[in-house]
Amino acid sequence: MEELLKSGLYGLVVDATHPYAKAVTENLQKACQISHVEYVRLLRGEVFFDYEGVNTVESAEEAVAYLLEMEGKILLTTGSKELSKYRRLSDRIVARVLPSQDSLRLCFDAGIPAKNIICMQGPFTKEMNFATMEQYGCKWLVTKNTGKPGGFDDKVRLCEEGYRIIVIGRPQAETGLSLEEVKERVEAFYGE
Repeated sequence: MEELLKSGLYGLVVDATHPYAKAVTENLQKACQISHVEYVRLLRGEVFFDYEGVNTVESAEEAVAYLLEMEGKILLTTGSKELSKYRRLSDRIVARVLPSQDSLRLCFDAGIPAKNIICMQGPFTKEMNFATMEQYGCKWLVTKNTGKPGGFDDKVRLCEEGYRIIVIGRPQAETGLSLEEVKERVEAFYGE
């Protein structure tokens, strides 16, 4: 990123990465600072929910500890980067990950059998989530609060069908701008 920004072709960077992509955001901020390129963070709105059957935890480790005490298959929708943390649950995990070789390799490394790996690009509707839960016989869904763009609403609404949801909380409070504020900043940058 730093090399690209030092090319002089960029004067403004809008960071619209996933709220859990902490390392990417930190790297982008550092690259902008070193390259003297303006950095703007777009905030993805957090969805607030009040459903019976939703448990919030702080980390993947906490989700694993909780699920070790529970019964039933688990649809894991948190991505592939932390799959290794779920190794003790691998016989109960159905992993829905991005369709990439890296994601597939991480699933195998975590001990998840091929029959329990779904490689698909979301976001997914409530109906698709429901069909997946039914198809694989899952009782639990583990997710992150990714906001509406990440399909969070449609995952949490599975509680209406009797499923249990575990939400891994955002790693830290974010600062940044709303979509409207970012649009205004971009327009100002280009002098429109």
